[in-house]
Amino acid sequence: MTKRRVLGRKTWWRFTGPFITTRNQMLEKVSFNQKTMGNYQTNFEVRDLREKDRFIVDDKFLNGYARFLGIYAVGVYNSLCRHANRDQKCWPSINRMSRELAISRNKVIDSIKYLEFWQIVKKERLAKKLTNRYLLLSKRYWKPRNEKTLKEFSEVYHINFTSLLDKLNELMSSTSIVRKHKSKLFKNKGILKPYFWQKPMWKDKNGKWWVIHGQNDFREFAGKEADIEWK
Repeated sequence: MTKRRVLGRKTWWRFTGPFITTRNQMLEKVSFNQKTMGNYQTNFEVRDLREKDRFIVDDKFLNGYARFLGIYAVGVYNSLCRHANRDQKCWPSINRMSRELAISRNKVIDSIKYLEFWQIVKKERLAKKLTNRYLLLSKRYWKPRNEKTLKEFSEVYHINFTSLLDKLNELMSSTSIVRKHKSKLFKNKGILKPYFWQKPMWKDKNGKWWVIHGQNDFREFAGKEADIEWK
């Protein structure tokens, strides 16, 4: 790099290959970059969760059920969550959801059937000329993600069972890795506690798990340890 400064004319050159950039050109370029970055930082704003133009989708739906339902059912469920009121009820028409998601009416109808099967949504028919009413059910009532439920789901709606089973194995392996990691860090410290279907659990001296349904009501846990939720 070569520099040249001539007193009186205040000339400053920088030689970069075949181009020569004067001092004034460089200052203009720096000023432009500073203005651009300044505008970007001024216009950048994180979302405010206190605003009411938001809706909530349960993490359990996206993490554990979306892969079995498919992208269309995920979109329909998001649309129902968007229109739900405080009582978790909504009544958007089939045509409206079809327009919002840019999918066919048949896709919307099939997606609602899928959501009903998994007991994620309950549909109520009000009248022939009125739109259906949908209730977003609590995740406590959702059907469990196991081989038996997937087998029934595939038979009712003619979905490839092998593909569903592969997704289930992938889900179980990923969650088991996370649970093992959490258990090593927190289980021995007593930070995380075991639950099954929102019910607390207890492990006896013989290593057998029990689900606590109430006072003096202990029921033996017959599932797999990977089904236990630590929270």
